[in-house]
Amino acid sequence: MISEGIDLITADFLMTFTGAVLATNIITHFVKDYTPDCIDRKIVTLVVAAFVMFSNQLVFHTLSLKSLYLTFLNSFLVATAAMGNYEVLSNKMKRRIEKDLEKEKVLQKEKELEKEKAEIRKKIKDKV
Repeated sequence: MISEGIDLITADFLMTFTGAVLATNIITHFVKDYTPDCIDRKIVTLVVAAFVMFSNQLVFHTLSLKSLYLTFLNSFLVATAAMGNYEVLSNKMKRRIEKDLEKEKVLQKEKELEKEKAEIRKKIKDKV
């Protein structure tokens, strides 16, 4: 018996909205670093989404004039969702880092204030 392996992404899954968004996220993640800086990352994501959507139509033989138009429009939705996923994750990380830095600054100021208080107490104690 020949094993076909594990199907992480199946054809049925790839034809769904979630599958197209996942494929777009994965491909964009690897492609974005190799594109020129003059090309906006959102354009790269849109091109990848269109590629994924049109590839689905070609590979699964569902391409027609009607589906061509709908696929073009749906590629914008897929790209938007893919960019949204990235934005949500990166914004959460950014907020977490900013929050940690703010805590660190507060702790540093508290240490400095404690040090100043100790110096003032020592000066008062020396005078008495």
